[in-house]
Amino acid sequence: MPTAEIAFAIFDRLLAALGLIREDRKRRTERTDQALYALYTALNETKAYLNLLDSGKKRNRRKEWAIAKLWHDASVPLRNIDRDLAERCFIKGSYWLEPDTWTNLMIKKKRIGLDQVLKSTRNLLMES
Repeated sequence: MPTAEIAFAIFDRLLAALGLIREDRKRRTERTDQALYALYTALNETKAYLNLLDSGKKRNRRKEWAIAKLWHDASVPLRNIDRDLAERCFIKGSYWLEPDTWTNLMIKKKRIGLDQVLKSTRNLLMES
């Protein structure tokens, strides 16, 4: 029969393990939140810019480069959460660096259309 000292040591280690599990879960949640925030920022800025273009405003290459950076930045925290979505965000950033070189077929094939990315983002949000 274990002594009280051994039982306390086992209990202490169990509590420490539970604390590590809880801390790991908290870190994962924070990383996911950061990734989602970066992703939603890129999505919102892109939608706002496209709305301006739809209303007749002229293209703004500086704005397009800024949008490219947002997509590239969003891909970094995503790489540990959803590699496929991270890659698509990186490609989306590359699209905004040279949008004239992309066809609708290429966009569809790479799955970087806003609706496609938004759907994947929602799925990621529901999994978290």
